Amino acid sequence: MSRSYLAGDLRALRAAGLMSLRQIRRYPTNLMGTIFWPVLLPAVWVLMAQAYSGGGDPDALNAFASRSGTTGVTLFVFVGYLMYMWLSALLWGPGTALRQEQIRGSLEAVFLTPVSRLVPLFGPTLANIVWIAMDLVVMGAAAWLLFGVVLAVQGMLLALAITIVGVPAMYAMGALFGAGVLRFGEIGPAVQFTRGGLSMLCGITFPIAMLPGWAQATATAMPPTYIVDGMRSALLKSAGPADLLPAAATLLALAVGFAGIAVLVFRWLEASARRSGMLGRY
Repeated sequence: MSRSYLAGDLRALRAAGLMSLRQIRRYPTNLMGTIFWPVLLPAVWVLMAQAYSGGGDPDALNAFASRSGTTGVTLFVFVGYLMYMWLSALLWGPGTALRQEQIRGSLEAVFLTPVSRLVPLFGPTLANIVWIAMDLVVMGAAAWLLFGVVLAVQGMLLALAITIVGVPAMYAMGALFGAGVLRFGEIGPAVQFTRGGLSMLCGITFPIAMLPGWAQATATAMPPTYIVDGMRSALLKSAGPADLLPAAATLLALAVGFAGIAVLVFRWLEASARRSGMLGRY
């Protein structure tokens, strides 16, 4: 029986993913943002850093290296904004998927189906993998063509590996926002606030060393911190597989922790939504 349920869930997950891909194909102009934003956002900050540092003044670069551990400002910024784009897609993904079903009036019907709750929560967001892959390619090409940064093959492979290890923790964190839809409906402001907070705390836009002590301690409990640091270590510091093992182990532990919290919160809010009728309410 469990095998038949699992097979049904996999079919439903595939159908939800195909639905999202069809939507992308139906509105191809949305792909323009995938080319525009991954280039413009980090490039502006790189150019600003070059202007403020006097065009790469050694003293300015050394001051930056004392806080970040590297003089590679360009890759530091591009890696951070790659995480920003991923974080945006992740936080908007699961929550937006359930919210769209709620707006259409189909959320209650979806929850009456016998499939796992993971299907409506993550199935429609499988297309986010396409967006992130495109962002990665576009950002790598932009760093090379605009700023002459050439990435080492080993560094790229290790950066990809630490990203894959961090996927469960990131999606478990995103599931919390999907659960929020069941209770509050519109969660856009919460997503905006959280994205901004994580961008500040996790070393996405500037070194964590610049934060006060309490903020640095908070950053150690956030999965993006370890993914960004691991990617930068692989691309900027020639870190090897052994150097990234502590970050990978921490990400797996955070995945278990966030997943456990997400399951408990989701079940509690779903039960509350069924009692209050929120599932069928816009």
